[in-house]
Amino acid sequence: MILQWISSFPRFDGRWGIKLGLERMQALLARLGNPHRQLRFIHVAGTNGKGSTCAFLASIYQQAGYRVGRYTSPYIIHFFDRMSVNGVDVTEAQLSRYAEQLKPQIAAIRQTEIGEPTEFEVITLLAILFFLDQQVDVVVWETGLGGRLDATNVVTPLASVITNVGLDHQLHLGPTIEDIAREKAGIAKPGVPLFTAAEQPALNVILAKAAEVQAPAAILGADFSYRRKRYSLAGQTFDFESTDVRLNDLEIRMLGEHQCKNASLAVATALHLSQNGTLPVSEQALRSGLQLTRWPGRLEIVREQPLVLLDGAHNPHGTEALAAALDELLGDRKVLLVIGILQDKLVPGVLDPILPFAGRVIVTAPNSPRAADVNDVAMFVRDRVRVPIEQIPHVAEAVQRAVDSVQTEEAVLVTGSLYTISEARQFTSKKG
Repeated sequence: MILQWISSFPRFDGRWGIKLGLERMQALLARLGNPHRQLRFIHVAGTNGKGSTCAFLASIYQQAGYRVGRYTSPYIIHFFDRMSVNGVDVTEAQLSRYAEQLKPQIAAIRQTEIGEPTEFEVITLLAILFFLDQQVDVVVWETGLGGRLDATNVVTPLASVITNVGLDHQLHLGPTIEDIAREKAGIAKPGVPLFTAAEQPALNVILAKAAEVQAPAAILGADFSYRRKRYSLAGQTFDFESTDVRLNDLEIRMLGEHQCKNASLAVATALHLSQNGTLPVSEQALRSGLQLTRWPGRLEIVREQPLVLLDGAHNPHGTEALAAALDELLGDRKVLLVIGILQDKLVPGVLDPILPFAGRVIVTAPNSPRAADVNDVAMFVRDRVRVPIEQIPHVAEAVQRAVDSVQTEEAVLVTGSLYTISEARQFTSKKG
């Protein structure tokens, strides 16, 4: 029942006439007694890598002995995994209890000019009530869309993190990298340190905003850096260095060089908050936190024989990182590509980086009203690569077909959308 109630609120997808903004969140939080002001947050924005960076941070703090809340979106296995404490997801009963606190406040503002909150705003409010009730020491807090007007941007965090900026959600965030960077940079707060791995031209926009609000900024490649040393399908190691710290041979199980960047952002943030006494962490906690970090659907190996990888890359920046990782990890090994993509992502920049790796393609579609038609995707792929293409509408059946037909010299890669990855992961979990 709680999920039905949550889904009864309008989604911000351009069809409801809902405007992005913080007014509804601020009004509801005020009516609840501003519970967010009793919590400590690390706010993470960016086009890609938000979830992984949040996972690294949460793992580090959990290893340091803190009680850690983590808020991410979208979910991967089930709705409840988008908010957790020390890796334990919120329950249906808990959410129902917090909803009872929220319902009269929503009813009160519904009749005013503020109007109906969105589904994401309701989920974000429930998360705040959950973390307060759970008495967490820190919340690792991921933005939903953009930053400046995102529902999560009602908090004043201990630190802000912007992973990177690429082209995605242009309809809502603006058509250019600079426009999108301006929205992401909106999470910068006066006096709150900001850490970023963004590159030009986005970096100048972020630094300008940081200077405007007097937020000290630390940049990957200038104020801290990493040197990658070894990598394989088992994981990778890198050295981290900042102005006053050097850590050699940090290990992570996450695959792809982009994860070294995400891990370095987490390390830089955790070291700063440790050095200023806000959230002390030991070197051992930092090392073990990185090594123990897992994040579903990000170049995740779900089977080794045959090799089956899941990756939720769904925009040009993400698929370029995926392509670079495939190139170094698989070499000449051909990929049996299972693709399920959303209609608005069916553009050349999204699939083009990974199609050259495909020896065969199975086109499928996630269970979403936004899913691209399998015929359209097959036609799109056929225009770009001359390889055998099958069309199997349901993700589980497509994954089963791939596993049954994969050849010795091939690896299976399921990608195109986090919705596709969610269904594939549920299926592979059940099959063992």
